[in-house]
Amino acid sequence: MKEFKLKHWLKKICILIILTSVCASLFSLPGSEYFTEEDLSLYGYYISAETEELQLFLDEENGFFAVRDVSSGYVWYSVPLDWEDDTVSSGFNKNAVPSIITIRTKDDKGSFYPANSYTNVVRRNTLDVQEIENGFRLVQFFKREGIEVPVDITIEGRTLLVSVPLGEIWENDEDVLRILDFTVMPYFGAAGPEEKGYMFVPDGSGALINFTNRNSDAVYQQYVYGRDNSIIPVMKKTVTEDVLLPVFGMKRNGSGFIAVFEQSASRGFISAETAYQKTNYNAINASCVVRDYDVFSFRERTGTPRDIKIFEKGNFADEVFSVRYILLDEEDSDYTGMAKAYRSYLQSKGNFPLEKKADDTALVLNFLGNSEKKQPVAGIPMNVMMSYTPFADVVQTIEKLESKGVSNFVVKYDGWTDGGLFGKYPAKADPEKAAGGKKDFNAMIRTLEEKGIPFFGGTDFVHLFKSDISHLKELHTNRSINKTPAAVPEYALSTFNEKEDSNTYWVLKAPSIEKFASRFYSSLEKYPSLGLAPDSLAGTLGSDFSSKNGSSRSRTAAVFESLIAKYSTDRGLYFSRPFAYALPFTTFAGDLPSTSSRFDIEDDSVPFYQIVLKGYIPFSNLPANRSLDQRSYVLSLLESGAMPSFVWVTKNADEMRDTRLDSFMSVFADDWLDESVALYKEVAPVLDLINGFEIMSHNILTNGLREIVYENGITIITNPTSQTAAHSSGLIIQSMSYAVQNAVKGLTQ
Repeated sequence: MKEFKLKHWLKKICILIILTSVCASLFSLPGSEYFTEEDLSLYGYYISAETEELQLFLDEENGFFAVRDVSSGYVWYSVPLDWEDDTVSSGFNKNAVPSIITIRTKDDKGSFYPANSYTNVVRRNTLDVQEIENGFRLVQFFKREGIEVPVDITIEGRTLLVSVPLGEIWENDEDVLRILDFTVMPYFGAAGPEEKGYMFVPDGSGALINFTNRNSDAVYQQYVYGRDNSIIPVMKKTVTEDVLLPVFGMKRNGSGFIAVFEQSASRGFISAETAYQKTNYNAINASCVVRDYDVFSFRERTGTPRDIKIFEKGNFADEVFSVRYILLDEEDSDYTGMAKAYRSYLQSKGNFPLEKKADDTALVLNFLGNSEKKQPVAGIPMNVMMSYTPFADVVQTIEKLESKGVSNFVVKYDGWTDGGLFGKYPAKADPEKAAGGKKDFNAMIRTLEEKGIPFFGGTDFVHLFKSDISHLKELHTNRSINKTPAAVPEYALSTFNEKEDSNTYWVLKAPSIEKFASRFYSSLEKYPSLGLAPDSLAGTLGSDFSSKNGSSRSRTAAVFESLIAKYSTDRGLYFSRPFAYALPFTTFAGDLPSTSSRFDIEDDSVPFYQIVLKGYIPFSNLPANRSLDQRSYVLSLLESGAMPSFVWVTKNADEMRDTRLDSFMSVFADDWLDESVALYKEVAPVLDLINGFEIMSHNILTNGLREIVYENGITIITNPTSQTAAHSSGLIIQSMSYAVQNAVKGLTQ
């Protein structure tokens, strides 16, 4: 590499005079996104690696690089060519733009210190560039901080891979600074304020952030797979959707990309900013948590409240953090194209079904079964098991619906094992006696099997609600950073603080979960047709910050994925809002979010998650009786291709008050029977037309209409606005209504 650098020095000097006389910045000229190899060489870029699809260019002096699409000529830059002309930013933000990596460190007093590679590495001449297969390694030595971080940049096919081997991060033992987190390529592909396009973020169902939207002063930032649940907030002011898929993207004129957290996704978080928030650019990027921290609150003797930051020691020796950028052609660069590219990527890795699934539309029923409630017994308050849905009632409810014309069902039953919901840990597959015990459970299973109705028993292997001699919170649960069992409280909506009478629970360690869940699995032999719904294995991740034998989130995810794979060998699996690692094994995905968190910076919610699944994994959105607007719910089903669903109890609905189930309002089945039938009969004929087919395009039109085109020629147009609107086909669609077109048969309904 040193010879490579020396070889081109003379050429750089020779063109310096030309550069100066022609213009102050070539990027101010149009067409820089389509620079040729000769154009790039004027900026000091030279080919480092190439495939049939891509060329990887390197500016070795500054550690900048560019990726050029061979067929289209489109160029993606790691650093904007005109970054020095940015008049919005200054100081650290200014120098973060030309940096390949920014880091955040802490000292022994808990103070934070940010550093960027341009100021602290490149300008201090401590960048080491090394050749590796298909690219190069940029060894970033932050001399003042005493930290060295290697960053590998490689290309493969039409993808760019950025990797940081966490185990190779070096920290000077004599220095007090330790790395907390880092951001790779913070301004890769950054777009100027006049450009048209948007950034995609996987918030809930998905959301778009239009370039330079000036919606908010606050940037977007969310953790992949949600916040670590072993880090307990003192206050919880907002309820937001989680990031369920480890991806983000950008669409620009001429091209786009979808970026995938490939390794150590659970360490990642995503940030996005629009022009004029921090800099002159619209940018989106990936970061990695190396060491996490928590805040411990206490009162001094004087009564003065005080917060102290407590940091984990770090448990990352054998992990690699990597993000793969899949570069897209212009025609495939919108969020639908991103979803299809992500699905194809998962399929190529064996992490998504290859075969399409065209089941008839079903009414999805989630029954809440059994749970304890504190009641007076002989004047003494005691925990009494309440059956909210006896096993026999499941069959009776389905037969009522069948008599009214509903023909297909998917059934999930939470709290079926001994102890019910939020009770003792499910040690083995014994049905709860209060709901009818083994006899009624077997009868229910047999009847549903005869009817061809898939049944999934909800089971929580991750959370410990009651400590007992076999499942001790002191021994088997995750430790928080302060080394105490990580207790998760309930929060009061009025104060955002922990409730005084909070029902606390704990999160089990990954090795304990593996042992207990495997033991439970061995007891399932007597129920060969029983499907399982171990939601928490696919929807919650925490670290164990124990001093010895702790587990990072990445290791926890690996254990959970292994368990899920084991269960899937002979049983169907239903997951509520599954994280990406569970998708290869998912029979049915329930309760999918139909919107994003609606952060101020976001412009539109889009059904990205549903576009990825549609045609391959059947799914339902949130239950209809958990929606505030039933008409909006209908439109969300038709827009995303989701099956209708309800969450119900058949008895004792009033007894749910003052229990852990008191957030479930309006769930009494008899109150919803007629409405569920009407909903099913309205949407099933439309959904049956598109079952087993992919979404080819999804567009939000300028008048608010949403147009969804399927691969079989069916087009669904929804109007979620308050005004009547016209479609380009000539159709006039009333407010809160929809239309269906069949391109093959020419039908409209």
